[in-house]
Amino acid sequence: MAALKERPVRSAAPTLAAALALAGALLASPSTALAQDGTPVPTPAPTPNCSDRFPAEGPAGVDLRLGCIVGELVGLYTASSRDDPPTLSAYVLVTAGSAALGVVLVLLALRLVTRRAARRLAPVTPSEWWICPSCHSVNATAASRCYACGSPPGDGPTLPTDRAPRTPQSLGGSSPG
Repeated sequence: MAALKERPVRSAAPTLAAALALAGALLASPSTALAQDGTPVPTPAPTPNCSDRFPAEGPAGVDLRLGCIVGELVGLYTASSRDDPPTLSAYVLVTAGSAALGVVLVLLALRLVTRRAARRLAPVTPSEWWICPSCHSVNATAASRCYACGSPPGDGPTLPTDRAPRTPQSLGGSSPG
């Protein structure tokens, strides 16, 4: 025990006084608490709840209290501050932005669909056409039956389309004279 150094014994009075002062400050009401300069500390005003803020229905029977409650719940889950509720224009901007985005997406979808349809349904000009012997309808050479009456192609005349016309054609020129 000789190896242990003896510590001086301190008085418990200063620590006890500090603990009592702290307990007194904690137990005192906020209205009697004083700041370091001796002025009373203002107590924060209680936050009004939705029933206090909206005691009656709004215009046209709108339940403003329900909107307030929903706003508080959304604020709790999205970590927004409760001091500044969103304005009506914020909801209008979100709605207008969503509508504009929807219109853009619909236009892009229509453009893609029309491009695909145009690719799939590209017009094909056959090199030759055949004339149906029974109803005299003009059909493409790839058709195995007449589109009008359903009869098979016969040995009738064909109309070639891949060569230049035999006679010169005037395209709106003036008449000789």
